[in-house]
Amino acid sequence: MRERLTHNFGLKLLSLALAILVWIVVLSIEDPVYTREFSDISVTEVNGDQITEAGKAYSYVGGNTVSVKVKGKTSVVNRLSKDDLLAVADLSTLSITGAVMVDVSCPKYPSLEITPIGSSTVLKVEIEDLVEKSLNVKVNTNGKVSEGYYIGQGVATPNMVTVSGPESVVNKINEASVNVSIGSGNTTDVTTNTTLKLLDQSGGEVSSSTLNISQTDISVTVPIYETKTVPVDFGVTGQVAHGYKMVSAAYEPKEVTVAGRKEDLDKISQVTLKDYDISGKNSKVEDSISIVQNLAEQLPDGVVFTDKEATVALVVDIQQITETSFELPLSKISLKGSNTAYTYQKSGPGSSDKAVTLKVKGISSEINSLTADNLTALIDVTNYGEGEYDLPLTVIFDDNLELAADAYVHVVISKTSDE
Repeated sequence: MRERLTHNFGLKLLSLALAILVWIVVLSIEDPVYTREFSDISVTEVNGDQITEAGKAYSYVGGNTVSVKVKGKTSVVNRLSKDDLLAVADLSTLSITGAVMVDVSCPKYPSLEITPIGSSTVLKVEIEDLVEKSLNVKVNTNGKVSEGYYIGQGVATPNMVTVSGPESVVNKINEASVNVSIGSGNTTDVTTNTTLKLLDQSGGEVSSSTLNISQTDISVTVPIYETKTVPVDFGVTGQVAHGYKMVSAAYEPKEVTVAGRKEDLDKISQVTLKDYDISGKNSKVEDSISIVQNLAEQLPDGVVFTDKEATVALVVDIQQITETSFELPLSKISLKGSNTAYTYQKSGPGSSDKAVTLKVKGISSEINSLTADNLTALIDVTNYGEGEYDLPLTVIFDDNLELAADAYVHVVISKTSDE
């Protein structure tokens, strides 16, 4: 038996070696070496506390991701994702120029060959003063509710956060806000938790990778109110310039919509604005008045305007007063308090038996439309007996006109003859 095992031993050993070699060649053909590129691998830094404990902060210039090539067996490389790669920057090795090397490894497959692409594994780090900033949390809502309801101002808890980090990054932050979506079917308050966002002046999001934020998970309650339409009471006050007259004043809208809880809405029946002062004005006034900023009486607690930018458009027509002469036929003049025991003979100045001249003042449009039919003229002859009199004429105009000077009519009163 032993002789059979040792017979041609060298040949058998050679055969085994050839078999192993063939097996290796087959494996190489079936599972060749393959190189694959991975980009945007996030870098984890260590020993950053050595910088922050000195009252400084650090940020990456040009980002904190790297790109590498991974070389290894095809079966292994193809199973990889960038999450399998660990990129670490040791900030204790930061150079005086602000550069730090990034070590990339694959803990899962340590035998893989990893090489950087270009200089991507050298990060530029900027050291700055560490600053802190407190920000109110603004609640933004999107979506619409059904008609008759209104989305109120959301309340965040906490309503303020503290942000610390590199001065250049913190100074970019203009607003801390959260967004809440409201559905059309919401008729009751909405309560939810959402993630805080930091925004710059233009509304873009500021990366928080180099920042410490006191709290990022924010609880928000958004009230859903009922609405009510109420009238707007608005007027003008003051005297226009001498020689001018306010003809009319009009404003729109006549109604405004408010929102609140039903018990609070029951306390409001109208919105009253401060009177608009037209003192000394001598021309047409056209103005837009903020409703919110010109309230004569504040809204009841818990009631808000659905449009905080709502305005009233006011137009006040102011025209110059002019004077003119108007011939009023004596036949249009009535007698007040006449007695059937007398006869009355009217005549104008200069013994005119047809008309009396009136000096009338008012705005041009009204003067131009003046006729004897749109005024009432009368003489009071009560308690006057037989004789001749110059009696004052009373004129009542249908339009906003008035006499510029007193007018008189000569009246001869005679006893009625008995026949």
